[in-house]
Amino acid sequence: MTFKRFVYNPIQTANLIWYLLCLLSLLSAFSVQARDVASDVVTSIVTERSWVEDPSGQMTLDDVKQAQQTRFSGVMFSRGYSDSFYWVRLHIDPTKLRKPSVQDLVIRLRPPYLDHIWLHDPLATDDRVRVTGDYYDWTDDEYQSLNLNFVIPVGTDPRDVWLRLKASSSTLTFIEVLTLDEVRAADRRQEVFTAIYLSALLICLGWAVLARFNRKDRILTFYLVREVVVLLYALAVLGYLRVFTAGWLPPGWLNHAVNLIAFAFISVIVLFDWKIIGEFKPNRWLAGLHGSLLLFFPVSIVLVVLGQTNEAMRLSSLVIFATLLLALFSAISTRVWREARGAKVEEQPICSKTVLVFIYTLATVVALLHRLPLMGASSGSDVFVYMNLAYPLLTSIMLMLLVQLRLHRLAKQQQQRQLGLELAELEVSKERVQRIEQANFLKMLAHEIKTPLSVISMTVGQAPLPAHSQDMVERAVADIDSIIERLLQVERLEDGRIELHHEIIDLPRLVADVCQSLQGGDRVHTSLEGDLMLESDQHLVRVVISNLIENALKYSPFKSPVNVTLKGDGQALTILVENQVGRAGFPEVALVFDKYYRAELARQQTGSGLGLYLVRALMTLLGGSVSYEPKDEHIRFVVRLPRSS
Repeated sequence: MTFKRFVYNPIQTANLIWYLLCLLSLLSAFSVQARDVASDVVTSIVTERSWVEDPSGQMTLDDVKQAQQTRFSGVMFSRGYSDSFYWVRLHIDPTKLRKPSVQDLVIRLRPPYLDHIWLHDPLATDDRVRVTGDYYDWTDDEYQSLNLNFVIPVGTDPRDVWLRLKASSSTLTFIEVLTLDEVRAADRRQEVFTAIYLSALLICLGWAVLARFNRKDRILTFYLVREVVVLLYALAVLGYLRVFTAGWLPPGWLNHAVNLIAFAFISVIVLFDWKIIGEFKPNRWLAGLHGSLLLFFPVSIVLVVLGQTNEAMRLSSLVIFATLLLALFSAISTRVWREARGAKVEEQPICSKTVLVFIYTLATVVALLHRLPLMGASSGSDVFVYMNLAYPLLTSIMLMLLVQLRLHRLAKQQQQRQLGLELAELEVSKERVQRIEQANFLKMLAHEIKTPLSVISMTVGQAPLPAHSQDMVERAVADIDSIIERLLQVERLEDGRIELHHEIIDLPRLVADVCQSLQGGDRVHTSLEGDLMLESDQHLVRVVISNLIENALKYSPFKSPVNVTLKGDGQALTILVENQVGRAGFPEVALVFDKYYRAELARQQTGSGLGLYLVRALMTLLGGSVSYEPKDEHIRFVVRLPRSS
């Protein structure tokens, strides 16, 4: 694969690499934050972990202690999406502390959108069961941060601390036990890196707002909506939404708001991916399946209203898997590059197919790394909680680059169209000037030539010339006069300066007058059938008949007859002009009515090539038609005129 096939512009490649490096740096920072110094404390002071499932939610602490426990290692607990309650046991050994002077510990729980977490500590000074979660106000937390926290005493002897968990979403929970100094340091690092993360999303959103303000574009509008929902989703996942709504939004509403934002997040991801991939012409069936996933949002809302939140969350995971796979397969099936082969550079797709497939492959891998632990399908470290944030940021940056390149390409295409329009207007203006000059020239030519022609005609009429010579001179004068007249008629026709004047026409009389005015008109034989009166423009009809009969006389064998047949019926009249084929032969059917067309052998005689062109144009103006219908050894033109034009 060549570099040219990878992207069409080196600048695109440089921008893509720069964005990816920024993203990798940010993800590396999150990984460092996830593996903070607290991990040493966690593994030392918490010596054992286990859990018990409570499907009914009726088990007491004594019942749980009697039940069979399942041990797990590490700080991550996940049983996927479940309606059950879960009891998590933490065996704390104070003797493992490196600083014996520590008096309090903090149980730090992430992410902050778990519904209910109850704490049972044997060292509690009263019988009150302490509780936290997004169903409870942030101001009531014992230790306030972006996470859910409990403050417990260190104690002197090893003991079991029990946490009772209930979640309408995933049960994925990262449970750490830290000292106050360590949790403060960890929270400061978390706040710094989440601020960096949100700043990156705000940059994407700000770019979308400015770009949309400067240009109205459908894909850009979808990207702007996507970034608004992505930012709200990040605020909810990071815990900022719980902090910002403390004191004024009922805590129970916060849980529903977070779920609604999660559903909206999935829906806008589906919508934008469907729209942007559609620009590259994917397989129609895959695109249809991909678009059908938009039904998820109304279905999920109905499930929540019916109290089936867990089912809605399970459905959301299936929809995420489906949209990831369908987006990837749709990207693979795109065919716009094949159709754009040989097109101009500005008409090529905004990136290569390799780049498009790479973007959706990387997005799929990152999303799966988070979704699998979230569903309880695999275990992992606390790095996976941040993978949920890596997907929105990664796709926001890469899709921003893609949309930016698309806008750049559209701007270039618009410039090309504008330039083409300006050139076309320049050509029109140039042609208009040329036509004016041509019209003025024709008027001058007609005026300057007609006068000498009149003098020649008068002189020839007075001077005694041989009959043959006088006939030749008169014919030459008539030919020149005819050419000038046709040029003037065509010029008036193309400038739209011909006005119709309706009057009653006696067609046989008109044909007789035309034949009488033409040299050799005595060769014309006229046949009459039916009512031959019509209402039209007499001058234009005369021009049509005159041109057809003159052509027939000129290009037929000498002294051969020219037959003109006039037929009338209820709605129209037909004029048929027929002559034998002369030395010029048959004209070409496809070219006979073209401007300036003359057959090769016809050039031996005087002519302009405008007669039949003028006939067709005038027939269109009169609402009729003319056709060339040769038959045997005869040339035939058939004119059909409406009885009233």
